[in-house]
Amino acid sequence: MAVYRGVVIDLDGCVYLGERLVEGSDKAVERLLERGVKVLFLTNNSTQTSRDYCTKLGRLGVECREEMVLTSGEATAQYILEESGPSRVLPVTGRGFKEYCVEMGHVILPAERWPEADYVVVGLDREISYGKIRAAVRAIHRGARYVATNLDATLPTDEGPDPGAGAIAASITTASGVEPLVVGKPSRIIMEIALRRLGLGPREVLVIGDRLETDVMAGKNIGADTALVLSGATDRRGLERARPEERPDYVAENLYRLVERLFP
Repeated sequence: MAVYRGVVIDLDGCVYLGERLVEGSDKAVERLLERGVKVLFLTNNSTQTSRDYCTKLGRLGVECREEMVLTSGEATAQYILEESGPSRVLPVTGRGFKEYCVEMGHVILPAERWPEADYVVVGLDREISYGKIRAAVRAIHRGARYVATNLDATLPTDEGPDPGAGAIAASITTASGVEPLVVGKPSRIIMEIALRRLGLGPREVLVIGDRLETDVMAGKNIGADTALVLSGATDRRGLERARPEERPDYVAENLYRLVERLFP
């Protein structure tokens, strides 16, 4: 059995569903940390910051420090900074991405200032409006670079799926005729940032999540081993329908069962 020095763990559908802890996830993280395994929680949800996620995890009884969380919002703001330096950004996102932009020196533009945008960034925005979509499309037509924090179609909750960032991006892509550059999973961009954060190589890390098309493919895209937990978006029927190249190295009912098996 392979020995992993670090794990990259998805949050929604893996550690919790909405405000409910997936049974045993707190004990799974505790076991990993006790065994000296580096833990990085990696979420495609850009609406909140690592501080917010640590507060939530703590409330659910899961040990967390701010540096243990990487969001697609932080990764996207960092990508723009590394590519172009401080930039003018038109966001169609939640609060989290915007806070990271301010921290990194980017200028956040309101919708009416769309002609000034260097970048249009789309993520999960629960206050989406026609005016925001129109501003984004016009900015892209004017030459702004179009970036998506992620293209998740849905977001799992304890009451059922919510529309995700991909549903919002689809409308902008349809209207603009331009496909976004995607920073979040399964992109190599966020995974390479995650590996730098851990200080580990891909063969030293196990990537864990509840989605084949994002979490598992993200691991495969960097050459890491992968594990699917069946506590979120993917059930056994979905796994059975997957092509051989989409299948993970490990499957477990939940995070605790996986950790119990691989980190005895």
